[in-house]
Amino acid sequence: MTRNLVAHAVCAVIVASGAATAAEQQTLEDGWPARWNKIGPVETGVVAGIGTSIIFLEFLLKSPSTPRWDKPILFDSDARSALRAGSPGGRSRAATASDFGYAGLPIYAIVVEAGLVTWLGKDKGDVALQLALINAEALAINGVLTRVTEKTTGRSRPDKTDNAAFPSGHTSTAFAIASGLCMQHARLEVYGGVADKVVCPAALSVAATTGLLRIVSDRHWASDVLVGAALGTAVGVTVSWAHMHDGDGAPSRSFSLGPEGRSLVYGGRF
Repeated sequence: MTRNLVAHAVCAVIVASGAATAAEQQTLEDGWPARWNKIGPVETGVVAGIGTSIIFLEFLLKSPSTPRWDKPILFDSDARSALRAGSPGGRSRAATASDFGYAGLPIYAIVVEAGLVTWLGKDKGDVALQLALINAEALAINGVLTRVTEKTTGRSRPDKTDNAAFPSGHTSTAFAIASGLCMQHARLEVYGGVADKVVCPAALSVAATTGLLRIVSDRHWASDVLVGAALGTAVGVTVSWAHMHDGDGAPSRSFSLGPEGRSLVYGGRF
C-alpha cells in the first residue's frame, strides 16, 4: 500500500510538471525571461536568514525527552512489518543509502546543474544564479517547516532513537528539490532534447527511493514519509512556480552574475 501511495504521488508531480509544458519552454539562449520573477538581494537576504534560523532552531527548540506521540497510525504497522530490514546491519546500510538522496539531490540541483552545467558549461550566469537561488529558497523554507513540525509534534521514531520523526526530513528535502526540478525543466530548457525530459522522473525516483529507505532503515513510519513527500512537493512546486510563471512585467530589482557570467551586477527591471 505504501509503495502504491508513493507511486501515485510521483505520478501526480509528473502530471503537474507536464501541464506546465503547455506554456512555452524557454531556452538558455533566451536568458532569464523578463516576465519571470527574479530573486533579488532583499529576497536573497530573507532566504539566508531563514536558512540560518535552522541552526538556531536546533538549540532553541528541543525535541521532547518523552514522546508526545508514540503510536503508529493507519497502515504504519503493516508497512513497517513489510519493509523494515531484518537485521541491524541492513537497517544501518539503508539509513546510509538514504543520506545519498537527501544530500545528492540538492548538490545536483545547485552545484551540478546550476553551477557546472548552466554557469561554467554554457556561460549563462544569470540563469544559473536564479536556478541556484530558487533551489536554495526551497531548501530553506522546507527545512524550517520540517524541523519546527518535527520538534513540536514530538513523534517517536519506530526504532525509538529520538522523538523527532514527523515528518521525514530526508523525504521532504528530496521531494522539495525533485519537484522543483520538474517544474524548472518543464519551463526552461537546460540541457536540450531528451535530457530535459529525463531529469524529472529520475529526480522523483531518487526522492521516492529516499523515502522508502527511511522506512527500510526503521527511522520513520510510513506516514512520516508520505507527509514529508507531500510537504516537500508543495514547497518545491510553489517556490519554482512563484519565480517561473508568466508575470505581468511589473518592475522588480534583481542582481545577476553579469553578461559574461563572471562578475556580480546589481540592477533593476522597469
